[in-house]
Amino acid sequence: MSFNTNINKLAHKIKADQNISWGAALKMAYAYDKAALPVEAATAPSSVFGAWSVPALRAVAGHFWGLAKASQETGDAGRSIAFFKVANALYAHYESASVPMTFRAFIRAKGVSYSVAKETVDFFIASGRGELTTRSQDLITTGATNYAARIKAPVWTF
Repeated sequence: MSFNTNINKLAHKIKADQNISWGAALKMAYAYDKAALPVEAATAPSSVFGAWSVPALRAVAGHFWGLAKASQETGDAGRSIAFFKVANALYAHYESASVPMTFRAFIRAKGVSYSVAKETVDFFIASGRGELTTRSQDLITTGATNYAARIKAPVWTF
């Protein structure tokens, strides 16, 4: 994929809004551009890069809970524990509802690595495309049958 105006603008916005490295912002912009979704969705105030709506927060928490259960089912204990920690932190934030969750606060939370942040962006992209994330598909392929029976396509509520 070649560098284009949309990627450049989105990467600059992500870098400025999230105060992250240019490389991380560029990777996220490339991932978003690859999905061929409108840039306006990514730059909306309540997008994944903004302040998440309460239903979006709950959906992301549920996604990580499902990934934790699926990882557990496939025997990946380390990844399961990491995803449970992320899910529990998001559910705790959801329960407190004192302030909206922002991507900036999320990526600075304990236990949120680049891969977790990227999975959240992938969740947002998958919701726009009406399909499962790549990680969800991989877990189903590697034997997470209970997960496959319960999973629903991601939905992002603006």
